[in-house]
Amino acid sequence: RRARPLRHGVAFWLARRDGAVLLRRRPDRGLLGGMMEVPSTPWREAPWPPEEALRHAPQARPWTPLPGTVRHGFTHFEIALHVVTAETGSAGGDGVWCPPAQFPDHALPTLTWKVVHHAERHGRATPGPEGARP
Repeated sequence: RRARPLRHGVAFWLARRDGAVLLRRRPDRGLLGGMMEVPSTPWREAPWPPEEALRHAPQARPWTPLPGTVRHGFTHFEIALHVVTAETGSAGGDGVWCPPAQFPDHALPTLTWKVVHHAERHGRATPGPEGARP
């Protein structure tokens, strides 16, 4: 069995002071089309240097990296996402603001749920309601 190529990305966990997190809709066509996600860089073969990744951030903020990575396997490749977090007082950003307890109301792919749980483990999100997706 041939190993799947590894792609890299950076996910931007941007939370308002009220706990709502910025989500954006993926393009209708392509992988995970039309689903909601935490904003991220494009996925590519080479890891992202911080200064280059921050050009894709939804807001200019002081971003803090979380330890570890979120890994997920797709049919033709695997993805390793580094998660960086920031807090904002403004509602700016291209997407919708959603409290984590309402994430189950949105079409979140498994990869995004893994990012959510990674943020929860590191104290960046309040846990969702009982029965929220694993």
